[in-house]
Amino acid sequence: MVGANKHHETAGRRRRTHSRRRFLRIAGATGVVGTIGAVGGAGSVSAREAATVAQPEGEPVPELVYENLDPDAPLRFWYGEQHANRLREVGFDVDYNTRALDAHLERVFTTRDFDYTVMRWLDGFDPDRALRDIASEGTLEEGGGNVPGFVDEEYEEMLAEQRSTVDEASRQEIVFEMQEFMVDDHVIHPIVVQDRAMPFRTDRVSNVSGMLEDGLAGIWNMVQIETEDGELSAASHEDLTNLDPVTGLVTRANRDMITLVYDRLMHVDPDEDFLPVPWAAEAVEWDGDEALDIVLREGAEWHDGEPVTADDVAFSFEYHDEHNPDFAGLAENVDSVEAETDLDVRIELLQPDAIMETRVLAGRFASLIPQHVWEGREPDDIVAEQDYVGSGPFQFEEMSLGEDLRLSAHEGHHHEPNVDEFIRVETADPSGTASVVEGGAVDMANFDLPADQLTALEGDPDIELESALMTSIHYGVPNRRREPFAHPAVREATAHTIPREEIVEIGADGFAEVIVAPLSPGLEFWYNEDVTEFPYDLERAEQVLADAGFEWDEDGNLFYPPDYELQEEWPDPHEPPE
Repeated sequence: MVGANKHHETAGRRRRTHSRRRFLRIAGATGVVGTIGAVGGAGSVSAREAATVAQPEGEPVPELVYENLDPDAPLRFWYGEQHANRLREVGFDVDYNTRALDAHLERVFTTRDFDYTVMRWLDGFDPDRALRDIASEGTLEEGGGNVPGFVDEEYEEMLAEQRSTVDEASRQEIVFEMQEFMVDDHVIHPIVVQDRAMPFRTDRVSNVSGMLEDGLAGIWNMVQIETEDGELSAASHEDLTNLDPVTGLVTRANRDMITLVYDRLMHVDPDEDFLPVPWAAEAVEWDGDEALDIVLREGAEWHDGEPVTADDVAFSFEYHDEHNPDFAGLAENVDSVEAETDLDVRIELLQPDAIMETRVLAGRFASLIPQHVWEGREPDDIVAEQDYVGSGPFQFEEMSLGEDLRLSAHEGHHHEPNVDEFIRVETADPSGTASVVEGGAVDMANFDLPADQLTALEGDPDIELESALMTSIHYGVPNRRREPFAHPAVREATAHTIPREEIVEIGADGFAEVIVAPLSPGLEFWYNEDVTEFPYDLERAEQVLADAGFEWDEDGNLFYPPDYELQEEWPDPHEPPE
């Protein structure tokens, strides 16, 4: 495993250099395109000039309402304004708004009162979440992830087919086709994926191995990392509210710590293309396509010394299904979970389900809980009493909200940590996190920092940055429920107005990569790099509009084609149109 750790570490550091070189290569190529991009070559009339008339006959394109987050999301805050200005250059009248998180979410997920927005979302190690949440008819509901308002029967059929296709190679083909579908129809506009680089002190820790999405907070790093005195400390500026493994998965900080305390039957493994491998289970075997036989590890114990049994697994499924609607939705194909012996569990499915391992057995809602602790109690009771008894590699000692969390190693665990104690320190803000790492008060930061803080830490000879691409991606969302993005040419033209390379180099200071598909390239097996690309090119954006019959007046205002019938806005933003 040490050799594998070194491979992940080297690959992570290599990634950032590759991103910078790729930017230079693409920027050079784009420069050439920009020189010859006018219609007919040098000296000829551009598409926009040819489509500029004194009195356009079509309706004026309405003001475009652009919604974004305030400076608390620094990268999106920066590039949102840049993008809005590019849209104005093409001829759109843009009403650009930035709001605090709650107000922003209300506009985007609840009222859907916007025309364009940018998001960072869709994290996870299985493509089903991204492909389902952002574009399924089932997620049109209020608060659901289908923010674009996309409805397509063929896509729904592919979505169902990929979930029921257990063979990975066959499923990959369907997932690739779905990505092409989404990109070609501009359901969303993929922008970049961030590098969640996290700093650690080389004079204090060794055997470090960051992980896709989770970085230094990943379970594999936390059980393998070493310190000379057996104590490990980390700082984070995200609030840790509780360790509730059933309904408390609100923040990334919660999820990271819950994973250490509560086992799952499986975990995704960096050495296996981030596919699930047995964890609390000794073995997971498919019996056909509609049943799994699971064997638990012999001798596994809860933190209070009681044995982990098959009855606990069956109880966990039942309790999660009752108290967590997110888990219930993922496990909708589970017909029964039966304890056959103390260590043997059989799961019967209603139909084949390709996400059973990645999202149900290894997913974020998959924590095993002890029946003797939870039976007859509500999650709020567990939280109030801090009765956090798990079977994970670390066990709970104490927690003070807003201050620190103390965990100790679970002796005898099948992945027993190399450290005896872990202390998580909560800071007020990113600069506070960077400061305590730089000053040596803690060993590392287990949460991502803004690019300016990372750049400042790079110069310290005792600090290294562990690179870890996110699985969540940055993307633009055209609201096709209403004009102007009901028109397909507007969606396509907008895809050419996003300065992706500039976002990487200036906005993210190199701590990001350009993406072309609606998944993270860190998910190499699932990421379709051969989808149609829509590079940043304002002249090409204007060409798309002109080819579709759009016109500009002499003041640069944009007008619909003369024969275009304006689409009526959906009467209910959470239901498909009739």
